[in-house]
Amino acid sequence: MSENRHIVSVDNTNTHGENMFDMLSPNQYLIIVPTVWTCFAIYLAWYFAKAKRYSPLTPSEARQLWAFHKHETNCNGRKWRQLKRRKQTVGFECECGYKHVQKRPMIAHTPATLNNPQVSAFDKLHTSYKSA
Repeated sequence: MSENRHIVSVDNTNTHGENMFDMLSPNQYLIIVPTVWTCFAIYLAWYFAKAKRYSPLTPSEARQLWAFHKHETNCNGRKWRQLKRRKQTVGFECECGYKHVQKRPMIAHTPATLNNPQVSAFDKLHTSYKSA
């Protein structure tokens, strides 16, 4: 063996006293704050896209939907019952076990109704008037 051995020592201790947390601590707000806001924005998008509320139906609409269900699926059910929520019909349940509940997104508004509808020129031209 050679008498001139070179022993190389590698010092893995950090003399500056920095560890991983200390290196990230000045930049942690640059990582955490945008992450929290991104998660919040994703949650709001999910809430407004997926969250639903019940939409009322008239009993005749529920009966028509049941008849459509029977026709499309060749259902043998003879009876159906209304599903109600707060004294309003929101769907139906067939004898075969099929349930239909009318729902719409939370942000969908009811259709606007005109209190005093104005008659357009098109309607005036296509209306028959009694002549005197």
